Amino acid sequence: MKSFKSTKTSVYSVIILFVSFFVLSLGVGHAELKPMSPSNQLQKKDTMVIPPGVKLIPDLNVTLNVTKSGTGLVTLSGAITNIGMGDYAMASEARIVMNLCYPPKTYAQIGVSEQIFTKGFTQLKKGASIPIHCTYQIPNFQGWNAAAAPLNAKRLFTLAAVKKDMSPYKASEDRNPNNNSKAIEISYLEKK
Repeated sequence: MKSFKSTKTSVYSVIILFVSFFVLSLGVGHAELKPMSPSNQLQKKDTMVIPPGVKLIPDLNVTLNVTKSGTGLVTLSGAITNIGMGDYAMASEARIVMNLCYPPKTYAQIGVSEQIFTKGFTQLKKGASIPIHCTYQIPNFQGWNAAAAPLNAKRLFTLAAVKKDMSPYKASEDRNPNNNSKAIEISYLEKK
């Protein structure tokens, strides 16, 4: 019996091979392979096709870094970069505002706020940046707050890109207004 099944399996294999050979000899399923030449290769394109009627929207993105000196001089450096798909063209300003608080009171409770830097701009091409750099000397500075020392003062530095008329951004003017500002808080000891 086993030899009969084995023969039966072999007969099926032979029939499949015969049919395959017959089909291939007729040219059915026959494919000719050609090496790719530069003219028939897919060309990679670096440009994106924008459908008609679609507006390319700019997106301002703010970065800010703070460097502290031993004398209480704070150096603020950063940038406003257009990371959107369109060019930015609107009367605007880069502003750095400093807020002061004495814990446990909040910044709002103290109410000390000062604009320490302003730089106007109108145009910002896609991918372009406006560098920001300014310094601020903390008055009555005694030293930086060590981990074990009691905290007695904080300053919050905020760099923001705003429209000159201070109106909020529309969806067609800035893709993501949530990244138009960056704030950094520092704590220190103040002379009494």
